Amino acid sequence: MAAEENALRETLASGASRIFNVASITHKLELAAGGTADEYLFGHRSLNDGIFIKRPKDAVAPVRSGSSGTAEILENGQLKTITFDMTARVEKGDIATFLYIPFDIEAIAGGGNSLDLSVVRGRTEALFNLTGFRADEEGRSIARDRRLIELIEELPSLDPFLLRDRLETDGIKAPEAYFEISESEFQEIKKYILSKFKPITTRVVDPASPKAAEIAEQFIMKLWEGKDLNYLAPITQVFRIDPEQASEIYYSWKGVTYYEFQYKRGQRTLLGFADWLHAKGSTPSHYVKASVRQELEEKVRGVTTAFARHLKNSSEILRIYNQAYEDLFVRGGDARPFIEFLKDSSTLFWDIAASISAMNHGVAVWRQHTAKSSDGKLAADDLTKLLSLLDRVIV
Repeated sequence: MAAEENALRETLASGASRIFNVASITHKLELAAGGTADEYLFGHRSLNDGIFIKRPKDAVAPVRSGSSGTAEILENGQLKTITFDMTARVEKGDIATFLYIPFDIEAIAGGGNSLDLSVVRGRTEALFNLTGFRADEEGRSIARDRRLIELIEELPSLDPFLLRDRLETDGIKAPEAYFEISESEFQEIKKYILSKFKPITTRVVDPASPKAAEIAEQFIMKLWEGKDLNYLAPITQVFRIDPEQASEIYYSWKGVTYYEFQYKRGQRTLLGFADWLHAKGSTPSHYVKASVRQELEEKVRGVTTAFARHLKNSSEILRIYNQAYEDLFVRGGDARPFIEFLKDSSTLFWDIAASISAMNHGVAVWRQHTAKSSDGKLAADDLTKLLSLLDRVIV
């Protein structure tokens, strides 16, 4: 139990994209208000004391046949290349969403009850027993809360941008305090995604039209929202998209592009963590016995392999996307690779979300534990704890 509580405490403290800590935000709002807050995320009060957590259903995914990767680790003072098998793609349904209600809001990691929302059978009753929320009853507030839980489940991760964007496009108004992303950052990401959408208008907008710029802008925003499928029908036909899947495909394209932005912005940090694993991950700050050093090297090998797998997977997905995108929109070539990308976009969205979430979670934990170390090195006991934790979160 102590290990589970410690892992939960570290996860909550990391602010990772696998966590939506509604309870903590609600508590801050109530402290600032000196009592009941002016606005809450959920209409049902007890749901605002919850924490939503995403994690893979299986700790070890099946191996993807015919696909492998390599990484380098520092072992016995020398760089050693290791080879690993790539796992099968993460798909919708492979990530579980848990709702955790702590016993004490002042000590969130001290214990509580949780519910796996992906288990449909008996979920309504279990949700009522956990929170007192009757999801099967009628009423506008109940319907809103029910839809909000569904939207949280439908996301591959709990990044603030994805949360805010999904609620906005679904027409659900929520207090801004629950989305830990500034307006400037949200708009920066939105601008990047819209810039990737813009070339598609050349396929449906007549450049000779006096209102070409206005129509193109409108089309891009319709694509951003992904809801007016009648308006988007021309592009749906051009790219041979199944109309029944069009909304999910357009959203998944936006999602992959969002993670492209995340990957580019965080690449230096990811590589910094990889460098630490190579150079200092198995090197404690003080002398240790050979047996202890060997144990640390084995732990580093496991963490490095997991991290390298996610790094390679993210790079591979973005290579597939950008090669297809540039072939069509930059070089004006074959549309078939981009059509294939769109067809697979839902799986690619969930897969890259899983990989980047795992890496970001690991980086957040690593930063916390090494923040007070001037050279990035830790005492053997602290290093062992960190590597064990990284082994649990980079999955």
